[in-house]
Parts: sequence; C-alpha cells; structure tokens
Amino acid sequence: MASTATGIYTEPSPGRGDSPQAKRWPIIDAMGVQQVKLESVRRKTGGRIHLTPKVPKTGPVTTLCGQTLAPGTYSPVDGIPDCTHCIRRSKDQSRISGAFFAQDEGSELLRLSLEQARQRRPEPTDAPPKLEVVKPIAWPAPKAPAEVIPDRLGELVTRGFRPAGEGVWRSPGGVIIKMRKAKKDWRFEELVFEGSVIATRVDDGIRLRAGDVEVNPAGDGFEVQLKKG
Repeated sequence: MASTATGIYTEPSPGRGDSPQAKRWPIIDAMGVQQVKLESVRRKTGGRIHLTPKVPKTGPVTTLCGQTLAPGTYSPVDGIPDCTHCIRRSKDQSRISGAFFAQDEGSELLRLSLEQARQRRPEPTDAPPKLEVVKPIAWPAPKAPAEVIPDRLGELVTRGFRPAGEGVWRSPGGVIIKMRKAKKDWRFEELVFEGSVIATRVDDGIRLRAGDVEVNPAGDGFEVQLKKG
C-alpha cells in the first residue's frame, strides 16, 4: 500500500532481528519521512490485530490502544492491523513515544533522532567546513492511555452503551442499566426506563424489552444488550 501525505502505512519490510512471523509497520509523517516501526500482534484466540512497539519473545505485551496481553496469550502476526484505536493512535507521536518508553524501547527513539539529524546535514562541498549545532528532536511527553471499554462486562454487552458512573450504563435510547459486582464478575441488577417495559415469559425465564435494550435469560443469569436490527 503506497504512503500518502496523511497515510500511516507502507509495505512492511522485516527489520534486523525481527521474528519471521512478524512484520514491522513503518509510520510515515506528512513529509513522507519514515519515523518509527510498529509490530502487529493478536490474541491466540483471534480478534483484532493490534500495534505495539515490539513483540517480545517472553513476558506481557502492551498494545498501542492500552491493552496488556498476558504471556502465552498472544503471537506476532503479519496481517494488516485492524484495531481502530491502535491505528488512530499511531498518528499521535506522543502516544508512540509513551508506548516505546513503556516497553523500554526508548533507545530506538534515540537512534531515530540521531539518524534524522544526520539526514538533515548538507551535502559536502569544496567550501571550508562550518560548525553546525544539531538540535535534538523534542518528543512530546507521553500521555496516559485512554480507558478502553471491553466488549463485554459480565452480563452486559457494552456495544452502544456509555458509562454513567460506577456500574451504571446508559443506552442511546435513555435506558439505564445498573450492574452489581459479584466477586470478579458483573451481574445485572436493575433496569430504569421512563417509557414502557414489556416482560415476556420464555423457556428459560423472563425476557424484558425497554426502549432500545433487551434483557434475556442466559444460563443462571442474564444477558443485557441493545436490540438487534
């Protein structure tokens, strides 16, 4: 894929010491100058392909979108990243800087700074050499990663919901769902809606429909999600 003034990817090429299963994705700035390379990683169970400064051989790995994958649960891949958070943050130098330092890869940024400084030096001429003061690149201070909402929180499928407090979620249609922490899991506790609520008996119990939210029995609990379709 060819780079453009606003793009971030070109066709990857394996870097020195890279794993043969992983490809490094160069980040291109608005002038078309290669800056840093990120690697692709994905959970072994499948899902989105994320970006990270480097996929380690052992230990956990932190993605650009702020997720930490435990050792043994991930593997490097050569597919094109499709995590929208990682792709968006790959355009933010402060995010990239923070990710590199979080994985003790700050030496890579220093090497890049020196390489760019050498590229800015003028071509040699017959004129007497002149002293030139090379200013180091001022990398933005790292930003704390934004809170990442999981796809599922216990019995709540969070897609479309917005957090409205500790254990409280609001749907686009104004339905308020209250969840209760039970040990390490979140259980459905209460539904609040000013409009009509329809309760229907089904084989496994009672199904509730309120506004744009549907609560269905599932096993020994419930599943709360936005209406499909």
